[in-house]
Amino acid sequence: MEQHHNALAQVRVSRWVYLGAFLIPLVIMCVVFWQLKVTPFGKHSLLISDTGAQYIPILEYLRSTVLHGQFHLFSFALGTGSSIVPLLTYYVISPFNLLIFFFPAAQLPTAVAWIVILKIATIGLTTAIFLRHAFLRSGWSLLLFSTAFSLCGFVAMYFYDIMWLDALIWLPIVAWGLHRLVSTHHFGLYTAGLTITILSNYYLGYMTCLFSVLYFIYLIVEHQPAPTPFKETWRMHWPAIRQFIFGSLLAGLMSMVVLIPTALGMLQTGKSNFFLDNYLPMPLFGPEVLAQFGVGTGDFRSHLYHAPSLFMGTLMFLLLIVYFVSPRIKAVEKKRTMWLLIAMGLSLFVTVFNTVWHMFQQPAGFPFRNVYFFTFLALITAYRAWQTHPDQTMNDPQKILALLWGASLLTIGFISAQFIPKWWNHFMPSYNNELYANSQPNFHLLWLALGLLLLNTMLVFITEWRPIRIGLMVLIISGELGSNLYLASQGMDFGSETKFEKYFKKDSALLDRIDASSTKFNLHRIDFLHSTISNAYTGPYNHYNDPLMMDYAGLSSYSSTLDEQSRVFQHDLGYFSQNVRRVSAQGYTHLTDTLFSVKYRLNADSPHPVTRLNSYAGFGFAVPTKLADIQLRDQAALFNQQMILDALGAKPDTLARATTLGVNTRKATAADLNRVAAKNSRRSGARYVQTFKLHVNATGLLHGYSPSANIIYSSLLVNGKKAKPLINADGTRYVFKLGQHQKGEIVKVSYVTTRPQLGYSNEFVSLDQAKYVALAQSLKQQRFKLSRKSGVTWLSGTVRGSAQRRLLYVSIPDTPGWHATVNGKPVKIRSVMHAQSIVPVVQNFRGMIGVPIHTGKNHVVLTYTTPGLKIGAILSALGAIIFAFLVVAGEWYRPWKQRRERQSK
Repeated sequence: MEQHHNALAQVRVSRWVYLGAFLIPLVIMCVVFWQLKVTPFGKHSLLISDTGAQYIPILEYLRSTVLHGQFHLFSFALGTGSSIVPLLTYYVISPFNLLIFFFPAAQLPTAVAWIVILKIATIGLTTAIFLRHAFLRSGWSLLLFSTAFSLCGFVAMYFYDIMWLDALIWLPIVAWGLHRLVSTHHFGLYTAGLTITILSNYYLGYMTCLFSVLYFIYLIVEHQPAPTPFKETWRMHWPAIRQFIFGSLLAGLMSMVVLIPTALGMLQTGKSNFFLDNYLPMPLFGPEVLAQFGVGTGDFRSHLYHAPSLFMGTLMFLLLIVYFVSPRIKAVEKKRTMWLLIAMGLSLFVTVFNTVWHMFQQPAGFPFRNVYFFTFLALITAYRAWQTHPDQTMNDPQKILALLWGASLLTIGFISAQFIPKWWNHFMPSYNNELYANSQPNFHLLWLALGLLLLNTMLVFITEWRPIRIGLMVLIISGELGSNLYLASQGMDFGSETKFEKYFKKDSALLDRIDASSTKFNLHRIDFLHSTISNAYTGPYNHYNDPLMMDYAGLSSYSSTLDEQSRVFQHDLGYFSQNVRRVSAQGYTHLTDTLFSVKYRLNADSPHPVTRLNSYAGFGFAVPTKLADIQLRDQAALFNQQMILDALGAKPDTLARATTLGVNTRKATAADLNRVAAKNSRRSGARYVQTFKLHVNATGLLHGYSPSANIIYSSLLVNGKKAKPLINADGTRYVFKLGQHQKGEIVKVSYVTTRPQLGYSNEFVSLDQAKYVALAQSLKQQRFKLSRKSGVTWLSGTVRGSAQRRLLYVSIPDTPGWHATVNGKPVKIRSVMHAQSIVPVVQNFRGMIGVPIHTGKNHVVLTYTTPGLKIGAILSALGAIIFAFLVVAGEWYRPWKQRRERQSK
């Protein structure tokens, strides 16, 4: 009776502990957001980094298309058109994101803030559940460990990458499932947890699979009271090993609906490139990493590259040391735990291992994304140390030893941080090493870390007034974690919630005037690089994902899933693309407007914000077949455009080169350098001002292009007037606009450069307006006329072919998944204009969709199906059926039947 009463009491305590594990992180987050004046507690919003540039636009696109019944698995709001499945699986699939449907579009930053708060609170809840069930202990002390993981250093540094938080929510459930699998040979919980992790975010789900292997091996070995030969361990635990292998494969099978189409989509990105440096056994940091166990050692200013974010509260750091000092823990157990932590630490420390953990690619910013696995293992180790009651089981010399070890490690870390990263950068200068050297914590934080260590040591080793002690520990660790989160947020350029709401409505109203939507049957694209939404952002905002946020077919995109083929194709034609994750609408000519079916150019700040382009010839049009044979060249945008004009049958000198009358070069003055963007003004080296005197040979837009990328565009002047681009493109190549000019006009173009000798390769051309409009009109006469039944993934229409034009050019990248029929008969799509990239290696890519047509009227149908989605769905359904059957039969029905048989006896 007494045992039953104690069990009920323990259950009641557990329920209150679970509530506390959820509420404490929630309250801490609310307090920190209130201090930072972040919505919903102030006017600031999380329009920063990936949240502002990617998550909010992508979530708004999802919200808008679903609510309007226009959701498709292909989107023209994503670059020039791409499968949306990789984007969804990387950024969107999380049950917490359902919250966005309860907010209007203009208040989406508030919805995202609540999603962040609720996710972090849920991490605390699942951690408490894991500790309670894995170690069969309950009590208020669980709150110390659940709160520590929910607001650990990884969360403090990366909470605004909201999809990563789901992996931390499910990690404790996966770990609990592994404990259950080893102890009872039931794989159901492990398989379900791993499946949900992969579905929520396959990227960190992949890391969770690697962690599961390590942790499972540890749990198997842990059950041996003494060192045991491998064969004997394998024999004794074969049932658990078999269940682990089968459960892992089943989780992978049930995830195929995401994994197969996503894998096929990610193979189309630029992330498949191989770099040998990523696979070298080189160290990524030194003993300065130990400083990261102190509070406030990282902030947003160092988010691109910094040491692993190890902070988990000073108490946890102390207990981690206590584990290896405590006499209650056997030496063999300490050795096994040490090897587990070392194995996980090597995944952070060694370049090749770190690359493997990051899906065989080094992160571009936000390094050491796998650090939370180390934190989780360290917290488990600390919890084991807590269970030994160190206040009672350790003598005074051992307690002093733990304190000295902690103080020594922190001191070594902070002292090393003052010189090792700088020394490393001096002898091995690189971009990451420079960032790493500048990210090191101030030395004075050592005194704070030592003070907190001493305070926590006193509390850990006090045996009296235990309830008050636990309360003080909760307050201290909550204060530490909250302060660390607050300090990690320093340097964030928070946006404005009120301005976002205002300017989102303004830009949306302008788009409504032209009935813009990426899902309308009358497809065309819109160049809206001059939207006002940037006023809501404090930091730089480059409008990459405006088409997603406002649901219109555009030309730009920014995501880790950007299709490399279409990006390279745009870049070869002169569009600005900083790297494999970004492509901008900046860099157009009238020819590219035609090729990408741009019908409107909008400028929200202009008295006449809507310009309908006379270069628009339809979403597709008949062209000569020789257009398909063109091989574009990297770093030769204007040459490529000349080839295209010739293939289309343009009149001579439609693209007329300006005559260079003279080039003048002089040393740059302070006034000249003031025009240079701050990002480039800090770079060392001599600066020069180079001026070209040009004679314009055609009436129309004058463009420039620098094959050697020697122009600092932010300093650009045309006849003494500023002509810098809207988006900072310094250090790259793109076709830049120099304004409308008349034939015979003399124009002076000047800019700052560090390599004036390369300026003689710069090109300046005018696209003859009259000649080009005539060409566009001739193309328009044989345009692809879409029916009203057409949508995004099913385009139906007619086009008239002729003897000279027997190929239908369609303004859609020739990516896998598209199929065509002409007059009811299947035809093979022909790629029009192949693209080329020479960095990091020479690669050729397909161009745009071309459909062979006949002379006369042709009825053309284009359909899209997501590659791999059907087979992935079938495999996932099969896996789910097998899993359900095995769980019911093996983990419910069989134990129930055995209990009935025992009772009948």
